[in-house]
Amino acid sequence: MRVILAIYVLLDIIISLAPASGISVGHWDKVGHFLVYAGLAFLSMLSFESKRARTAALVGAVGLGGLLEWAQSFIPGRQMSLADAIVNALGVISGALLFHLRHGGRH
Repeated sequence: MRVILAIYVLLDIIISLAPASGISVGHWDKVGHFLVYAGLAFLSMLSFESKRARTAALVGAVGLGGLLEWAQSFIPGRQMSLADAIVNALGVISGALLFHLRHGGRH
């Protein structure tokens, strides 16, 4: 499961740091941000068993979302968005909550 998580994170980084495509999706990109980071949180919860490791993974996911938003300010055609970083964090929280609802905190 950790290999899948690592590939997922790598794809998130690659897509987030790619130059702008010129295709405008309006506010639908917020839905994409939310779903990607909810998925990241859910995979993180599946990948680790200890509460400490899961907490670290979730904090890391929120940090990654913020860091990638900041890094976009250096990519041609991209811009940093506080709203996207917030939606990323909300996705992480929602993915963790979904995991707990579905699994009762168990693996």
